[in-house]
Amino acid sequence: MRSPELPAGGRPAGHAAVRRSSSRPRRLSALSLRNWPVSRRLVAVIVLALLMGLVFGGLRVANAANTEAGFARTTQLAVLGQEVTALAQAMENERDITAGYDAAAGNDAGAGVAVPCAPNALKTLPKGVVSYCTAMLQAQAATNAAAAPVATLAGRIGSAFPAITQNKAQNVASIATGLGGLRSQALQGTSLSTIQTYTAQIDDLFDLNDEITSGSGDPVLADEVRTLGAISRAKDEASQQRGILYAALVGGSFAGGAQQSLLIAGELESADLLSFEASATTAESNNYLATVAGAPVDTAQLMNNYLVDLSGTSSLAAATNKLSTTNPSSVFGAEAPHTWYNAMSATISKMRTVELQLASAIVARSELLQQGAHNSEILAAAVTGAVLLLVLIATLIVARSLVEPLRRLQADALEVATVRLPERVAELSETSDPSTSLQVEPISVNSTDEIGKVARAFDQVHREAVRLAGNEAMLRGNLNAMFISLSRRSVPLIERLARMIDSLEQNEDDPDRLSNLFAMDHLVTRMRRNSENLLVLAGEEPVRKWSEPVPLADVARASTSEIEQYSRIMLNIQPGIAVSGQAAADVVHLLAEIVENATMFSPRDTPVHVSGQELTSGGVLLEVRDSGVGVSPS
Repeated sequence: MRSPELPAGGRPAGHAAVRRSSSRPRRLSALSLRNWPVSRRLVAVIVLALLMGLVFGGLRVANAANTEAGFARTTQLAVLGQEVTALAQAMENERDITAGYDAAAGNDAGAGVAVPCAPNALKTLPKGVVSYCTAMLQAQAATNAAAAPVATLAGRIGSAFPAITQNKAQNVASIATGLGGLRSQALQGTSLSTIQTYTAQIDDLFDLNDEITSGSGDPVLADEVRTLGAISRAKDEASQQRGILYAALVGGSFAGGAQQSLLIAGELESADLLSFEASATTAESNNYLATVAGAPVDTAQLMNNYLVDLSGTSSLAAATNKLSTTNPSSVFGAEAPHTWYNAMSATISKMRTVELQLASAIVARSELLQQGAHNSEILAAAVTGAVLLLVLIATLIVARSLVEPLRRLQADALEVATVRLPERVAELSETSDPSTSLQVEPISVNSTDEIGKVARAFDQVHREAVRLAGNEAMLRGNLNAMFISLSRRSVPLIERLARMIDSLEQNEDDPDRLSNLFAMDHLVTRMRRNSENLLVLAGEEPVRKWSEPVPLADVARASTSEIEQYSRIMLNIQPGIAVSGQAAADVVHLLAEIVENATMFSPRDTPVHVSGQELTSGGVLLEVRDSGVGVSPS
């Protein structure tokens, strides 16, 4: 056959590219995502979804936990602030009583007693000073009792709070634990200096209360804290007025700068009350007006109105004596200091009631916010867990609906490829009935999704394979029938021709014609072998059969007579060996084909040796030896 023309270079176009691409098959990495099993991919998607849910849910829970922690700190500050207001009230009482003691002991006039106020020094004090000293010692004991919880709670304000809050808490703790130094300093000065010293410490206490809402972010709580700060400072300024005027009444005159301090305290109280009204709710304002009222409040206001404008050392004592003489029912007189102190204390006590209500409300509000944040944290955790569980269940259900059909598809496809289809092809190849059913058993995936569609496509491929196998079997049957028909038509004619040649041979005396008749007889024999080969190819039984065993030498001679160059065959068959009659025809055909090949592919002037001998194992060895066409050493 002629070779196709080649382009320049002697190599077909594209040969190098095809060879290069096909010589290095691409290796698929096991780590590549497209090589992962579907189940692993689904697990990866599920894990990724759960991790994302855990991250976002965890952030939500963490945010709720941080909010709860912030409100817990707010609650801690609110509780501390409630105790701080109690300490501030105790220090205000102690301050004002100490100011009265300073005035009674002559500290304002520069002639203080030689022995300071102490529990063991009461007998050595002047008679007029003992009652003031006793009251001061009782006030100090009350302050000590109020300072103990403040010091404990302030010491618990740790690093979780802002730095400014920590500093203020440390300052409050120092105040609560350093009252001894404060008192020593107060006993060495005037009543006004005592009031100013105590007031500076009390202001530091109020500064801490301003930090209650530093981390809450709740506007209602912020308003409550501002309202508490306003009422606490207004109460403290009222207390300062009580102490200043109490010391002045005890001493009989305003000490240096006391009257101005009294006016300033009154103005600051009015300003803080205005701040209170601005930040307080209507209910809180009404509660203040209803609580801070009554006869003691009116008495304190009356005395303040008469005395606040007086000035001079002698004028204050003279005014009180004059009013007491002209109006015996007046509150002024020898008991004016105690009357003023008691009336003003009643007013401050009522203001303290409002302050305590506000402080309690702040604590309750902060605890409510903390509990709400705690509930939000639990709810967020529960919702996150429930959502993740639902997502996990849903994804597992979806994953199962994908993986199980795929596994059934794989198992059924393998069964079709290895069992069903081969058996069906073998069945179709053995049957000769063209009406045999080509129906196939479908794959057991009945869904309508892509997996089901793949299963139906594979069923279609299965049916097409069975159909092609049926067509092939039918075609093969037709070819076999054609071979059989041709063979059966040819064999009788060949037999008749052989008999005619035998008849001519018997009546012929001319050697040349007889030789030609022998040649024709040999050709007819070869034609009969080729015709019988058609029956072999068609799977039919050979026409010639023997019931008795046939000697192997006769089988060899029969096979030799069916080839063209029979004269080159040299037989050497061991006598006494016979072949079953049923197999004799097949052995003749097989040996004839082998011997003919030997004569065709060997030099025509060389013999072909056919030998046969019995083996000790029970079989027979037939050997066909020829000279061959020759093969070069390379």
